[in-house]
Amino acid sequence: MKQLTFPIISLITDSTVYQDKEKMINNITQVTNFGINMIQIREKNLSTDDKKKLIEKIIVKTNNKPIIIINDEYELCKVSNIDGVHLPEKKINHLKNIKSTLNDNQLIGCSIHSLKSAILAEQLGANYLQCGSIFKTKSHPGQKPLGLKELQEITQNINLPVIAVGGINEKNCLLPMENGASGIASIRSFSKDTVSKNIIDKLNNKELL
Repeated sequence: MKQLTFPIISLITDSTVYQDKEKMINNITQVTNFGINMIQIREKNLSTDDKKKLIEKIIVKTNNKPIIIINDEYELCKVSNIDGVHLPEKKINHLKNIKSTLNDNQLIGCSIHSLKSAILAEQLGANYLQCGSIFKTKSHPGQKPLGLKELQEITQNINLPVIAVGGINEKNCLLPMENGASGIASIRSFSKDTVSKNIIDKLNNKELL
């Protein structure tokens, strides 16, 4: 199974943003060539069978290069033998039990929104954390952003890789890294080829606008 590489550059899928699954798969193929190294399957409106088919297509189209993570469905993670599963913060207490059902080389990540949750997730065996929303985001319009100060406090007090998510764009993409994050994740910014390439280049070159 594949290992995390840094910086972690994670595309979160949402076929409703593309309005066409084939268009989304083609975009994923393109941005993987630019340097995306994690794909997080986050499809709330698809059946488990459709998610399985989507995973199979992504694996073929990307030559299985990026780490592929499925949101929440650890059984599908095992059946499809992908790289890992990602849990929401509300299921943080299930981390240890779910980890014990996975293969030793499969990853388990968890979304967190506070230092308290970050510490608990680390204690329960998470391999990485996803922290957000860092900035204002269309995905959670009513949610107050955590901000960079909270991100920094979290990254300074745990020993796991932290992926920053929420409102990441070309202008702010390096700020999470400067505050301790090991990578970034996005839905919309990575749904456009040009924007994706610009962000990936900035991360790899550590070049601010």
